[in-house]
Amino acid sequence: MKEITTDVLVIGGGLASLRSAYDALKAGAGVTIAVKGKAGRSGSSAMTSAGYSTPQSEADSGDAYFEDTMRGGRYINDPKLVRILADEGPRRLSELVGFGAPLGIDENGAWRVFPSGDHSVARTVSAANHTGLDFTQPLTEAVVRLGAQVLEMTSALEVVVASRRTAGAILLDYDRGELIQVAAPAVVLGTGGAGRIFAVTSNPNDATGDGYALALRAGAALRDMEFIQFYPWRCIVPFEHNRMPIQPSTFVFGGKLYNSDGERFMLGYDAERAEATTRDVAARGIYDQINGGKGIKGGVRLDVSALTLEQWTTTNPKPARYFSERGLEFHEQEMILSPEAHFFMGGVVIDEWSESGVPGLYAVGEVAGGVHGANRLDSNAIPETQVFGARAGKSAARVRTLGGAAFPKAAAAAWEERLRAAVGTPDGVGADYTAMRKDLQSAMWQTLGIVRTREGMERGLTAIAGLESRLDDARPAGARSLMLHETMASSLLVARVCLGAAMAREESRGAHYRTDFPAQDDAHWKVAQRVEFVNGMLQIRRVDVEAAA
Repeated sequence: MKEITTDVLVIGGGLASLRSAYDALKAGAGVTIAVKGKAGRSGSSAMTSAGYSTPQSEADSGDAYFEDTMRGGRYINDPKLVRILADEGPRRLSELVGFGAPLGIDENGAWRVFPSGDHSVARTVSAANHTGLDFTQPLTEAVVRLGAQVLEMTSALEVVVASRRTAGAILLDYDRGELIQVAAPAVVLGTGGAGRIFAVTSNPNDATGDGYALALRAGAALRDMEFIQFYPWRCIVPFEHNRMPIQPSTFVFGGKLYNSDGERFMLGYDAERAEATTRDVAARGIYDQINGGKGIKGGVRLDVSALTLEQWTTTNPKPARYFSERGLEFHEQEMILSPEAHFFMGGVVIDEWSESGVPGLYAVGEVAGGVHGANRLDSNAIPETQVFGARAGKSAARVRTLGGAAFPKAAAAAWEERLRAAVGTPDGVGADYTAMRKDLQSAMWQTLGIVRTREGMERGLTAIAGLESRLDDARPAGARSLMLHETMASSLLVARVCLGAAMAREESRGAHYRTDFPAQDDAHWKVAQRVEFVNGMLQIRRVDVEAAA
């Protein structure tokens, strides 16, 4: 076992993690970053279309942004976190540009600002190339220049707590087959979401819910885990395997959706905004057409005849480039859209400095909860990474002055024994984790998807119990297999938590829609749900949204 001592350990390599590392380094802390893939190139951050929503003009304000975000989250967001996001989002955007992140500009040389049905004012800017790499690469270079130690191809197995304080973590370099004990008084989780528990998702392979499970096992609480966003507008025809998102501003400019009967069905879900509605409503509308036999090739038809060529190319540069390279006319090309799992609104309960209820343990980005409530607005994810990443980094750097708990040797010894057993297991004997994941994804897509029922979710819990039994009997064969085993265990725990929270919430709100409780019930359910281990058992309880932390 390799041993490292550092002031701050950051787990994850996306925008939230990188921003946390940067601010901790600037505050004088020594920082080690551990990432399952490559720093700045793995996770959802590198794949995103890189939109950033924050007040952009004199016609806008922090108060308007705050109200839009609270309304979009159906008023179960943590208001103090949303206020911080509204107040600090513009400054963090300017700093991101200062790192060297290029933004798209209009014909006058100003940042190009896009409208969205989610927001009452146009306030969304985007990376010049509409890719998250425009943001992650400059931040990665900045933290490396400041001296961060970066451990790639390295998975976190356990956040270690001693004397009720964070002591560090046990990591696994699964490429070298080496365990790493990291003693650190502050650990920042920036591990992203869990989209890979679903069969259809835009998320990368490493979005398996590790951070949620690490936090729960360390004694932290989660909130709002029933709220999972399904991106409604993923274009599946004509792109086949290379599916592309259609951006929300498309519908503000006049894009329309039709089912197989030629009905403009979204008017029945939001008579005022129609297609330019929030993502939760749009996803349910499209799902209903497909599930009700009115789908077209597995989706619904997008009509962009109302858009000019400039509106199409500036709003959707990736599909526009695809069409242009093939000589296709966008007004004439058939486009079919279908929803897919996209973003987890819930996550670790945090305070205004991103610290969990476990001293020294922080959560940032998608792994944290409270900002988005029941539904995330368009392009509110990246500002969250920058605002709360910066706060976590500063706070984590201060923790080093307090000192951490002594690292318990028993934790390291237990993992050494497990790795030794895995390395000693002959090839071919180990479990088929790929098959297990496919079974989990299928079960969750069917039972924890866009539309839910108690009966369906009970089937989902039964499927999880069967998979947990299979995992208990599984024998990892080698270091990489041990990583897959632990990742599968984390995914199953997260799936169980999400189903439990969804079954407990007997109403429909935002991205959580139940046919057996189709109405929003503010009298009983304008609350958050907090999930944590109590005496070794998962406990779910209702809490006031402002008292969730």
